Amino acid sequence: MSGGLVGQIIVRVLAGLVSAATAFTMNVVAPQKSSSIEHVHANVRANVYTNVHTKSVVKPIIQSHSGTVYQSSFIDNEYGAHWSDADGTTAFIDGNDDVFVNNAKAVIDVSEHQKEIDWEAVKSSGVDGAIIRISYGWDNGYDKQALRNISECKRLGIPFGIYMYSYAEKAEDGAAEGADIVKLLKGAGVSPDDLTYPVYYDLEKWSWSGHKPPTSPYVYQDIVASWWNQLVSAGYHKLGVYSYANYLRGPLNSQYIHERTSWVASYGSRVGFPISTALRGWQYTSDGSVDGIDGRVDLNAFGMAGGGEINGVSEFGNTITKPNSSKPSGETRNYGGWTVKSSGRREVWTSGDKKFALQYELRDSYYAHGGPGRLGAPVADEENMGAGWWRQRCQNGDVWTHGKDKKFVIMFALRDSYYRHRGAAWLGAPVADEENMGAGWWRQRCQNGDVWTHGKDKKFVIMFALRDSYYRHRGAAWLGAPVADEENMGAGWWRQRCQNGDVWTHGKDKKFVIMFNLRKDYYARGDFKKLGAPIEDEHNDGNGLWHQKCQNVVLEAH
Repeated sequence: MSGGLVGQIIVRVLAGLVSAATAFTMNVVAPQKSSSIEHVHANVRANVYTNVHTKSVVKPIIQSHSGTVYQSSFIDNEYGAHWSDADGTTAFIDGNDDVFVNNAKAVIDVSEHQKEIDWEAVKSSGVDGAIIRISYGWDNGYDKQALRNISECKRLGIPFGIYMYSYAEKAEDGAAEGADIVKLLKGAGVSPDDLTYPVYYDLEKWSWSGHKPPTSPYVYQDIVASWWNQLVSAGYHKLGVYSYANYLRGPLNSQYIHERTSWVASYGSRVGFPISTALRGWQYTSDGSVDGIDGRVDLNAFGMAGGGEINGVSEFGNTITKPNSSKPSGETRNYGGWTVKSSGRREVWTSGDKKFALQYELRDSYYAHGGPGRLGAPVADEENMGAGWWRQRCQNGDVWTHGKDKKFVIMFALRDSYYRHRGAAWLGAPVADEENMGAGWWRQRCQNGDVWTHGKDKKFVIMFALRDSYYRHRGAAWLGAPVADEENMGAGWWRQRCQNGDVWTHGKDKKFVIMFNLRKDYYARGDFKKLGAPIEDEHNDGNGLWHQKCQNVVLEAH
């Protein structure tokens, strides 16, 4: 993204790596409430040159969303990435002559650094869409041109999305930025239905006096999850992550972040990052020139992985492909090897001899949680699970509903853990969607227990009285995640080991924990066989001394 700063500090670093762009940010003040705080990029290029348009190839005549044919001024980049109309459909091709997207859309991203834009001239030039910066950090208000840019795009029918530049150091900052952008979107009159392109979280290596950007993917994962949850809770499901290829392979090297990344900056011959979302965007140069804009502007190629029309975006940046225009809207569409016939709130999915119905509340929950791009196709018909609960199994997760209000999914490793621990028969139905607990841990609450996972290998549950004891003793905030499944210790005692302490129960009434240094003393002196179970919680004796009574001994710790 192009940017600026008081004094217009602009740096260009011209050096190696043809296939990827590296961007960074220069700031001399903290991103607190101030109209003067901006960010700029310094783009790494493969060769030193002075004339940006060394390969200023005009894009062929294309057809815009409105159906009107225009001559677009979008250029190719200097490393061979280019536009093509060879087969009658606009495509964007990388420098190795591989197709990035068919049915490609020419999209600009803009901020106050483009000053006041003549949007009528932009539209006439053949631009298909715009991603508009709304803010940076939190509590800084709007980008100076955001409200006008949004208003003009809405007035002229130019498809648009939104981005905000992050200065988050920790999860709490991500939540603050998420809450802030929700407030700004609503203040600008941008509803979820107004957006053709997502609301993007722009994650780059920023500079802010007295602060340091995160370097850990786990920290960034928590930041993104906190930001994301704020937007989803406010009804904005059209979301995505933007960054540059090198950063995605470094501090952003997280599966959670990668599966949400649908827009990548790379100013070389290839995008340099395997975009996995159905919607994909490549910011291939920052040196574009478009009618109606004074100065340079970032140019992007957007499209669907399958070449369909961009019609709507759901969670994870995945999109719903517009039905074939030769058939009545909403009647039939294709997803992978599946044919989907819809009528109102009922769909029939067919692939060979496989045929499943997806309907009513289950269908609504399915699309609310990302649809086929996230959940895959259904693999069974609906199931009545009893007590008002319904379930539909899909390739990547199970959809659950209870009436019109309770709609949840269990997905990926959490679903694996759920079934490993006897599924609905033991755990009951989910009562919340997945939660990112930080440091790679995920939790899904169910009626009778909580499912926990960390990567593909660590899969545990906390159930029944042990879960009651866990929450009574301040839960994850104090005890951390479980590190083993429950243990039957004999004589009616049960134990569950967690990161910072062990949870103990005996029936419904005896619920204790042994934590921190007291737990170390417990294990050092012989564990359950010698010491028995705890019979009370810890006591603070003052002066840093603690004790805890067990059946056969009193533990002590300092």
